[in-house]
Amino acid sequence: MKYLFFSLFISLNLSAGEVKDFSLPKYKDDKTFKLSEHLGKKTIVLNFWATWCTSCIQELPELHALKAKYPSALFIGINSGEKKKLIKKFLKRHKFDFEHLVDPKMKVADLYGITAIPVTIVIDKNKKIVFNGARPPKNL
Repeated sequence: MKYLFFSLFISLNLSAGEVKDFSLPKYKDDKTFKLSEHLGKKTIVLNFWATWCTSCIQELPELHALKAKYPSALFIGINSGEKKKLIKKFLKRHKFDFEHLVDPKMKVADLYGITAIPVTIVIDKNKKIVFNGARPPKNL
């Protein structure tokens, strides 16, 4: 029920298939991740999350199962609006084995019209958004 609640508040400003490029620093080393460098090479799963989000924690087993089922896909966690200190503490307590990006000013969340989290977006090899939802998809 919580996921349904969150999904009702997701702004769906994206038309189906509209991918917007972005660059963000990686959590681990501050090197820049640029989405356009990965588009078309493999399926990309973007998961927007925050440390205070209980629904984000609840969906972790689903995300891990999806990643195990599709190991060739690129799984990216985008922390929305928080500092590295909080992210570090969260990642020590919760297994979340993705490449994580830091979006402290929520610029990418705004770019994609996201107003509530968690949100998972799947971009296929044809550079189209094929999924945008409050729960991870069962299949890619």
